[in-house]
Amino acid sequence: MVSFLAELPVRPRPSDLEFFEIPIKDLPLCSYDYDSDYPAEGKALKDAIASADAVLFVTPECNRSIPGALKNAIDWASRPWGSNSFARKPSAVIGASPGALGTALAQQSLRGVLSFCDSPQMNAPEAYVRFNSDAFTSDGEVVDSRTEHFLRDFMKEFRDHVVRVLTVLPREA
Repeated sequence: MVSFLAELPVRPRPSDLEFFEIPIKDLPLCSYDYDSDYPAEGKALKDAIASADAVLFVTPECNRSIPGALKNAIDWASRPWGSNSFARKPSAVIGASPGALGTALAQQSLRGVLSFCDSPQMNAPEAYVRFNSDAFTSDGEVVDSRTEHFLRDFMKEFRDHVVRVLTVLPREA
């Protein structure tokens, strides 16, 4: 279900948005001990983020917060001190869950971390998608017109947010 959720928001999107997944499963546990000798997995993560104009976080909820693997990846990307990959990088957060609250608590937790990392966030619309069989097919196609419309509008807002942020805070060469 997690890989399906990662694909969910990018399907109904403006044609000028391109997405790629940044894998985090092979990252070792982050430690300040690595700051002087960054491992290849950490460098690959930082390089992938650097190559993107923005980051769309797609998160499930785990114990009313973000999963440990996501927090670990953010810690890697924000280290070592002075080379925070998220500084001035536009971001947005979305998630889906079978529960009525979606991933509201995970997203609030993630927003706090991203604020510390100086990532300009899209604050509205918030996207707490309720995953159920009436809205999606088994292969992830959106069949509920309200959900499809919401996701399409969310992605348009994300594109506009990225354009606004990069106009004011252009990427460094």
